[in-house]
Amino acid sequence: MRRARPEDWPGAEALWREIDALHAELAPAYFRAGARPELDWQRLLDDPTAMVLVGDEGDGRGPLGLLSLRVYDTPAEPTMVSHRRAHLETLVVARRARRRGIGRRLVAAAADWARAQGAVEIVLTAWTGNADADAFYERLGYRVLSRVLHAPL
Repeated sequence: MRRARPEDWPGAEALWREIDALHAELAPAYFRAGARPELDWQRLLDDPTAMVLVGDEGDGRGPLGLLSLRVYDTPAEPTMVSHRRAHLETLVVARRARRRGIGRRLVAAAADWARAQGAVEIVLTAWTGNADADAFYERLGYRVLSRVLHAPL
């Protein structure tokens, strides 16, 4: 597991396409599969509140897994408990590389970085219907914190 670099873009783009296609399948009213611009990759790498990690085998074939997260502080509101959180925004492991511990190692490395930034917890969103993600995060000790409800208008 290592910090992502600009030259990881082709492999990162392929991984993003994989997770974007899954999200478009699970929640087509919210997501669509498509190309992401390389500029978004560079902005993410340059963001001081973000960390992007990749998992690869050092064989020059590019990343097999990608994780991005950001740290943020609770808004200064009188009814909120003030602390720093990390939000795991993206985790994807190439289909061909799953069940080899890459996702688990990426999450562990992300937790280490978040702790070093002063975060006290990691939060994430798992979309309804993604049973594999639900089971993966449960095995890592994640529990449901809230539910987001919606209704069409």
